[in-house]
Amino acid sequence: MRKEIELGPLGVVALTAPRPSVAYDIISTWSASPSRAHMGRLAAAALGICGNDRSFPRYDSDQARPLAYGGLMLDHLIARGLSPNDILETGMVILGEMAPLLIGKEEVKKKPTDTEARPLDG
Repeated sequence: MRKEIELGPLGVVALTAPRPSVAYDIISTWSASPSRAHMGRLAAAALGICGNDRSFPRYDSDQARPLAYGGLMLDHLIARGLSPNDILETGMVILGEMAPLLIGKEEVKKKPTDTEARPLDG
């Protein structure tokens, strides 16, 4: 995972990879065809979880509610001057870098895309 990211009016924010259990909360909530609202919340949650900014609300890993936390982060980031589009764009970068924390980089490369044929189980 990258070490820092530019967050518009917040400037450069240092990043730290989350614990595997927290990365799992986010990645497992990311569905195959999410709504824009759903992705906006997950993107904001990823920024909050990985961003080293003391003003960010804390994620409660005992509750494991990344969408609710993403809503808090959206409110926080918008109040600090970021646009929803910037939050989505930047957060998606972080989400994309979280997946290899749980599964090997080679597995990510091998995973079929939505347009590729997938074998039927059974």
